[in-house]
Formats: sequence, structure tokens, C-alpha cells
Amino acid sequence: MKKTLLFVTAAFVVALSITAASAQEKFSKVVTDADRWDAIEYSAPPECSLSPEECAVKMLTELKIDVGSEPKFSVYPLGETNDGNVTVVFVSRFVDDDELVLGKLFRLELERSDAADTSYSLDGLGVMFQCMNGPVGWRKTPCQ
Repeated sequence: MKKTLLFVTAAFVVALSITAASAQEKFSKVVTDADRWDAIEYSAPPECSLSPEECAVKMLTELKIDVGSEPKFSVYPLGETNDGNVTVVFVSRFVDDDELVLGKLFRLELERSDAADTSYSLDGLGVMFQCMNGPVGWRKTPCQ
């Protein structure tokens, strides 16, 4: 089952990468549409001046969200939007301690005030689930 999740996660990351590489500025709705994700309420952690991957782990840890020992990352710098300079980071992890959930995929929307700014603030947070039972693939609704 773990190998299946690893394969599905890898395929998801590759598909997103191919979409981003082939379209440059035209990203997939999975990247740009936060409504496709189960939103997580949070109180904003402090700004972070590390890489997007390191900031994602630091922010999730500060929000007491477990990212596991070997999280996988995908980073999509969307660039200038109405909100500022936005980078979307996906963090995926295997879940060992839940009989219903095989994996979790987090979407962090990191914002900088402008392209020259080196610190990120968290502007949005969502999650998708890979379940042990039911259809294969990531879903917005928690596993049951």
C-alpha cells in the first residue's frame, strides 16, 4: 500500500511539474485554485526568510502539523498576483499512525510583499487526503 502511495504521489508531482514546465505562466487549477483544497484555519506563524521548502516545514511545525520525517516538496512561484508575489508549496507525507489515511498533501500559499523581499508570510493553507479505502487519488474530504 505504501508503494502505491509513493507511486501516486510521484505521478501527481510529475504531472504538476510537466504542467508547470510546459505552460510556464499557466499553472494547473490544482496549483492556483485554493477552493479545491480542504482549508485549514490557522493563526499566522511568523514570517520566514528561508527557502520556500524550509519555510513550509517551519510554518507547518509551528502550527503543530506533522510533516513526517521525509516530506516531499513541489514549489510553484506564481509571481505577481493581486495579493503580492505568491509562491505555492506542496508538502506531501506518508501517514503511519492512521488506519484510514495513507497520505496527506498540504498546499501552502506563501506571499512576499514584492519580488525583492526575502521573507515569506503564510497567506493560505489547505490539505488533501489519500485514503486507504475508496477511489484512488487525492481528495478534499477527510477519509472515513
